Amino acid sequence: MKMSDKKSTKIEDVLTEQQLQDIASRCVAGQVVGRVLRPASEGLGGFLGDHFRLTLEVQADDQRRTLPLFVKRVPLHNEGKLAFVRENAFFEREMTVFKLLEDMETGPTPWAPKALFYSDSVLVMPDLAPEGYSVRDHLQTFDLPHIMATLTSVARFHAGCANLETNRGLALKRPYSIMEDQGKIIVESNFQDTPWIHAAAKLTTNIIRKFTKYNFEETDVLKQFLASFNDPAESKGLNVIIHKDLWVNNIMFKYENDVPINAILLDFQCARYGPPAFDIAVLLYTTTSRSFREKHEDAILRHYFKIFTESLNVDTKVRLKDLGYDYEEFLRWFEISRRFGMVVTLILFPYFLMDPVTAHAVFNNPLTFERVAFEDRTPEVLAHIERCPQYGERMVEVTEEFVERCLRH
Repeated sequence: MKMSDKKSTKIEDVLTEQQLQDIASRCVAGQVVGRVLRPASEGLGGFLGDHFRLTLEVQADDQRRTLPLFVKRVPLHNEGKLAFVRENAFFEREMTVFKLLEDMETGPTPWAPKALFYSDSVLVMPDLAPEGYSVRDHLQTFDLPHIMATLTSVARFHAGCANLETNRGLALKRPYSIMEDQGKIIVESNFQDTPWIHAAAKLTTNIIRKFTKYNFEETDVLKQFLASFNDPAESKGLNVIIHKDLWVNNIMFKYENDVPINAILLDFQCARYGPPAFDIAVLLYTTTSRSFREKHEDAILRHYFKIFTESLNVDTKVRLKDLGYDYEEFLRWFEISRRFGMVVTLILFPYFLMDPVTAHAVFNNPLTFERVAFEDRTPEVLAHIERCPQYGERMVEVTEEFVERCLRH
């Protein structure tokens, strides 16, 4: 199938009529009488799946309701990518997180979307755009209002997970960890010693040599990459589900007078279990500039921990005190997490920062997917740096910090 054929996907290739009716019934009582499926965007909407917007027309008594929905499906028309998605259980991972979200204390303001249907192949959620939510441009960095709004939601997500473990532990009358039930899913799968990571290390090495004054071997870069993956290994203190993929496209904002008043976290396909600080490091390195971090880091970290603490229930506060998890312990883990945040950014920036149409041609082409994913993506990335200087500037900035903090120590 040609890449353009993705636009002609039929609804029956995604959901059955019964599934459509079940989804509609969760929103409004009535019969589905119309359905329109279309691509969510031009180009690559997301690396790990195909994305669509689905509009259902529902007849309820004498009224007809329109339900705008967002659908994510495994990439059926790219065999290499589909195998990658299946091997890493990305859809099963997100399905597991949404099951857990149903039992979490979320409060009156949402920090994650509501899943109307999920399986190991398809996820359906309300389309948040009609509710006033939108994403930032993929090349834009976050300013302070946007990062604070995001951190508020991340803190509430982490606190919800901590509260869930506390509540289940009280019910069982013993300490409880989510890993007891989900240990086969919420573990690291894709950040390991794999061809995908070797290709990322090769690209980073080539960027170092071409755009900085430094010169290191690919083995030096790969060693730091692999070491960083061990940093978030389950600590003996507080662990929660971490999103691990917090970048611009996975965060939607709602505004009042152009000021962000809420952030919704999307796409839990890379979630794993580990110390909360690793989410903060990934978020800051993927969405902010180095100068911004140097200026605002202290205020940012204090804001996150304040919201996190305020969102804990009484029993969880007692549990965390027993674990010795306080602000100083959080800061200690944040320093550990820096390398992980930089490495994740180096690995994913080539995808994240490329415009969707070009990214689709580069990273979603079945004919070249295996090479750019698992062998060498350097030619395509360097070519795009020539076309888009801002793309290169963002990658070189984090590359230089990685060299200074991890390779020249």
